[in-house]
Amino acid sequence: MEEHPKLTHPTYLAYLVALVLSFLLLLIGQTLGSNNERQVILAFAHHIIATAALLCLWFAKKENRGDLFVLVCLMYFVSCFALNRVLNILHSTTPWFAIYLLVVTPSLLLFRYMSRLPAWARVLTGVFAGLALLAYVYLALFLLPLYPISIPALFALGFSIHTFVPAVLCFIVGAALKRYRLWKSALAGLAAGLAVVAVFCVIYNQRAGELTRIYNRQQIQGAGLLPAWVEAAQRLDKDAVTERVLKSGIVYKEPLMNFSIFSFDAMPSRNWEGKLEHDPLVVIATYARPRMTVPDAERMKILEAMYNKRHEGEERLWSGRSLYTSYVSTRVRIWPELRLSYTEKAFTVSNPESWGNQEAIYTFQLPEGATVSALSLWINGREEEAVLTTKEKADTAYRTIVGVEVRDPSVVHWQEGNRVSVRVFPIEANNTRIFRIGITAPLSVADHQLQYGNITFQGPPAGFATEEASIELIGDAGEITPPAGFRGAGTHWFREGGYREAWSLQLPERTIPSNRFTCKGRSFSIKPYNLQREEARTDIIYLDVNAAWSWPEFTETLRLAGERKVKVYLHDELVDVTAGNRSGLFEALHAQRFSIFPIQEIKDAEHALLITKGPPEGPSLQDLEGSRFREELAACLRDTTLPKVRLLNLGGNNLSPYLQALKESRAFRYEQGGLLLLKVLLSTNKFAVDTETADRVVIDQAQIAIVRDSVQPVKSALTDTLPAGTGTSANAMEQHVAARDNETNAPDHLMRLFAYNHILRETGKGLITTAAGHEELLRTATEAHVVSPLSSLVVLEKQADYDRFGIKDDNNSLKNASLKSKGAVPEPHEWALIIIALLSLAWLIYQRKWRSACV
Repeated sequence: MEEHPKLTHPTYLAYLVALVLSFLLLLIGQTLGSNNERQVILAFAHHIIATAALLCLWFAKKENRGDLFVLVCLMYFVSCFALNRVLNILHSTTPWFAIYLLVVTPSLLLFRYMSRLPAWARVLTGVFAGLALLAYVYLALFLLPLYPISIPALFALGFSIHTFVPAVLCFIVGAALKRYRLWKSALAGLAAGLAVVAVFCVIYNQRAGELTRIYNRQQIQGAGLLPAWVEAAQRLDKDAVTERVLKSGIVYKEPLMNFSIFSFDAMPSRNWEGKLEHDPLVVIATYARPRMTVPDAERMKILEAMYNKRHEGEERLWSGRSLYTSYVSTRVRIWPELRLSYTEKAFTVSNPESWGNQEAIYTFQLPEGATVSALSLWINGREEEAVLTTKEKADTAYRTIVGVEVRDPSVVHWQEGNRVSVRVFPIEANNTRIFRIGITAPLSVADHQLQYGNITFQGPPAGFATEEASIELIGDAGEITPPAGFRGAGTHWFREGGYREAWSLQLPERTIPSNRFTCKGRSFSIKPYNLQREEARTDIIYLDVNAAWSWPEFTETLRLAGERKVKVYLHDELVDVTAGNRSGLFEALHAQRFSIFPIQEIKDAEHALLITKGPPEGPSLQDLEGSRFREELAACLRDTTLPKVRLLNLGGNNLSPYLQALKESRAFRYEQGGLLLLKVLLSTNKFAVDTETADRVVIDQAQIAIVRDSVQPVKSALTDTLPAGTGTSANAMEQHVAARDNETNAPDHLMRLFAYNHILRETGKGLITTAAGHEELLRTATEAHVVSPLSSLVVLEKQADYDRFGIKDDNNSLKNASLKSKGAVPEPHEWALIIIALLSLAWLIYQRKWRSACV
């Protein structure tokens, strides 16, 4: 049987191959950055392929030109998106619209074979053609303001021909539908598409109206305790439409009402992680209602609270949208017996653009109680270590140099919620930058197992990054199973390959041996810690209820409370829970996504118990900066005569960012468990004891306490440090120094962890966020060289920069942590003993040789 000639026509096949090649080039461009010379070259390649195909139509047979012209238009359509990466007319196409175009556009190719298709395939082709027509009409209208500019520009390089491609595609589809009588099925597809658009617009405007109503109502009628955006974040539905409402004008383009429906002036005023997207549904929906009245900054806070994406909302001084992480080096040292770890991560961040500097921002999620103890940046091929200073000085230096002078700094800041952010600038065009961060962290303990989890980060994507990772165990580790993919034996393990975010190592729990680290007349040691309880009468229970609670949990908690008074917080006031109102109260509270319980309103904290359960989303304390709620809370915590609130968490390891920050600051006596634990605590009238003091910090997830002691001062480096009856011979001095060295057998990370957690404890008294007036705490951070709420690490290009901003390196501090340093620093008198012992040993050797020479 002879094949239909159109199926194997060589000219048509050549054009089809050219279209496929053009599409493959578009996919290749997707892996590259935007606005760089490679994208320009690809855009020229697309344009050349399409234009060459257009010119070749003159040599094609007249009966084939119609089908070939469709392929030419599709080549130009593909070229439009390649050119958009250079000119940013649409910015990034939202994923759903890209998939939509990929699905409906091939229907144009089926018009050629319409006579050979069965009836059901013709109907389906018509439906998809109707959907395609809807997209082409939208794009043609969107580009309408460019038509007056594009017509004269046709006589230049001809790139402006792309402006008219959607309009031409509309004509092609319309003509084909008329020719093949597919209007009925096409109208069905068109109607379905318009119905989806209409439904989206209705829902979008409902969500936008609800946001505006809640925000304005809270501003006018609220008690003024919390910012107006907090209630909006509590009550808005968490779905894709709400997210688009919040991101309109920030991530998604929206039209200006005083210009055209598709205005190019309506660009987002702020970026969400530097991303700009074009979503046709958002553009159409925002045209149907007045411009959003809730400020961009407030909507950014709602996004951060609802979706727990604070990294995306970080303020940027420069764009970083094209950056990617190309290499990660992870080196881990673990002391299983001390339940400590030190992790060094080095990153190579790349900028594929052909022009323009960019700023890299990384956010690291740390284990509770962990701190950053090292930072370095490669400048002119050399690794330069960071200097520790106040958060204010580091921030001023970074902003001045990056924002005004455009030179080389890096800074790491402490953030609430066990997070730190690292900023690196500049990442020059077609270049890379390297920085290293060191993290001192405790190991968590669960079911008699120690666990180390890889330190994760958010930042420039690392999907194609390579990684080298190594693990070194110090001391008795017992039998272990290394993480998947790691090779080695004994105490050293390593892996090479693609970057892997989630991996962990489990070790058998070990008995903590005698240990000590000494520095500047103080010693630090790790002791085992087990939760201890004491008598604690509970007369009143406060319930922190939100959407995470279930009705059975709520009613069972009320039953366990017995005759005790129970209160909840609703509409800015505490309300008694009774048998008559419990159902209504639960319904109102359960409608809140998260809750912010005012612990400053708890009276008689000594006999009160706060019970919470909630999601890990919500505002942080930093988000509430400047509010009356935070000011009253700070005043309450500043009064050290008040007993700490007892907090029982029914939600396992989940705490809201607000409560997590207070827990880190030691604002609570804390326990976590389920309803069974609640029953035990209430029936026995007991609760966890707060065993922390100025010289003792507890890291409960590691089940350790770090204790600080003063070393006995020494009157004489020669004799007073020696045990009685030892004598002063060189041999005796050497033995004593060795004995003291054996006692200082722990790494300096003990001092670093103690200092960090001690600072959190002290800054929690009043929610201190500035070093002014708290020089003693800053001195503690400086000596231990740790990032904290008061201190940051910064790397500047020149010594003159440090001098200009008053940043001085303290030579008496521990300096940057390193894998090269394993133990303690000898005390000054111990250095004296070592030197005297060496001199005495040299003298004895000299005397022996002199006597031998005389014999």
